[in-house]
Amino acid sequence: MVLWQCDIRVSWRAQWLSLLLHGVVATVLLLLPWPLSYMPVWLLLLSLVVFDCVRSQRRIRARQGALTLMDDYRLQWQGREWILCGPPWLLPGGMLLRLSGDKKSQRLWLAVDSLGTREWRDLRRLLLTRD
Repeated sequence: MVLWQCDIRVSWRAQWLSLLLHGVVATVLLLLPWPLSYMPVWLLLLSLVVFDCVRSQRRIRARQGALTLMDDYRLQWQGREWILCGPPWLLPGGMLLRLSGDKKSQRLWLAVDSLGTREWRDLRRLLLTRD
């Protein structure tokens, strides 16, 4: 039986926070006084920051779709069934769910702005009152 279900949207807040953090790191790398002999290291570090920013944005966009919480506290998400491993880690901006599947485990960050207000409240209540 289904306890709760919702379509997860892309979290704009998570995207902006990721861009902000990567931008700060890139700015620090650009503003630090680098000797000319360290130019290859500087370019490598800057490239890694840019590629990690792109990877982070792709991962945030991949965290969307239908999410269903079953009555035995199993989640159905992205065509797979997941088991909740322990209580969620709750913050004012979202919650971190530790999921375990057939052969792999995963952490799913659900941001407040990726769900509707009512869906967020219902999911939070259901997970906090879990036996």
